[in-house]
Amino acid sequence: MLHKVKSLIGYHIVATDGEIGHVDDVLIDETGADVRYLVVDTSNWIGGKSVLINSARVERIDSPRSEIHVNLTRDAIKAGPAVASADIDPSETLPAVWIM
Repeated sequence: MLHKVKSLIGYHIVATDGEIGHVDDVLIDETGADVRYLVVDTSNWIGGKSVLINSARVERIDSPRSEIHVNLTRDAIKAGPAVASADIDPSETLPAVWIM
């Protein structure tokens, strides 16, 4: 299933143990073809931290409910890299999630 990136902004992130935040932005690869990370605003849950979630962790997108389900716990997301301090390896290869 294809989704417009713009339409995913604001979707709620649902971890394996409950909701944790919403999509604030996305990071795409240098070709512009693959979403690499979701930028997730967790301010309502863990006090204002924006974290990165690898797109390979997306299990499914529920468009009617505006939810993205990921195969991570809320604690794993909380412990994830903050956007401001993330050290993203540009050579990293990930399975693609096509979101257009």
